[in-house]
Amino acid sequence: MNDRGLSIGQAAGVDEITDFFCAHANADYISHSELQSGRALSPGVWSPDLRKIIRDQINDILEQETANSPAAKIVCAHLHGNLVGIAFVSFGGVLHGKKFGVLDDIIVAPTARGMQVGKQLLDWIVEHMTSVGVSRLFLESGLANHNAHKFFEHHGFRQTSIVMMRDLST
Repeated sequence: MNDRGLSIGQAAGVDEITDFFCAHANADYISHSELQSGRALSPGVWSPDLRKIIRDQINDILEQETANSPAAKIVCAHLHGNLVGIAFVSFGGVLHGKKFGVLDDIIVAPTARGMQVGKQLLDWIVEHMTSVGVSRLFLESGLANHNAHKFFEHHGFRQTSIVMMRDLST
């Protein structure tokens, strides 16, 4: 815990993380992985089953965390005991001889923005990834999630591709 009462890495319960995600991930957050995983029905539209989908994903990650070599992790930020940020990360892949990780989700409560919560979550993730030999960290972000894009660029991320989709069901 730092002098401002912020702690990173402290565990939270499945229901608390699920509630936090569902309360703070707005439609701008939706990217292609939300569409591919079933979290979202279309750009800008969350699945009516989002709560169950997120809860199942959290349970899967927490089960993996207990394994000897987990493939994913959930990192939580608490401010004075209240959950104010979460991040879901996965790691263990190798691309051209380099280990890589993915910042699958990072969400900070609007009331905690500007308080370095996102930066400290990201610093914790980078430190952990580096300690296990990861040399590249990827992420994706919803097209209209402009504040997140600025945050990530400020912290050294650069755009490497553009993902496009064509809906074939209409």
